[in-house]
Amino acid sequence: MKKGLTDIFEVDSVLKTLVLCVLTIGSYLIYKLYRFSSQINEHTELKIPNYFILTTIILFIISLGSLIYGLANIHDLSILKSSIVIHALSSAFDVTWIIMVRNRINLIAGSHKGDKLWLNPFFTSIFHVMYMQHKINQG
Repeated sequence: MKKGLTDIFEVDSVLKTLVLCVLTIGSYLIYKLYRFSSQINEHTELKIPNYFILTTIILFIISLGSLIYGLANIHDLSILKSSIVIHALSSAFDVTWIIMVRNRINLIAGSHKGDKLWLNPFFTSIFHVMYMQHKINQG
């Protein structure tokens, strides 16, 4: 299944993606993963289940909300400690989603380890959607 990455995904600024991810406290990262997943689901047979996407988004919102609430009430550490479990669960779903998108992009590009468009797992784990967008722009 070899298609051009720019046939499926939009070319976008990596710097803009980085800035928006930081300014939105990670919310833009979730948006970009959603866009990548929607584009994958529209243009390929390599579907990412909608229930998984929805569950991950809900967990992210709850996690972010509980973290903000915990930081607003920093004097009561029990609130912040209780948000750790939901944050860990949300993080596990986020990482799984990133891996799913990464693997599908590699399949779509027909790339293998060492290829120009291959998404390296190490760089993907650090730079997430910024690295994915960079590789999409190269495609």
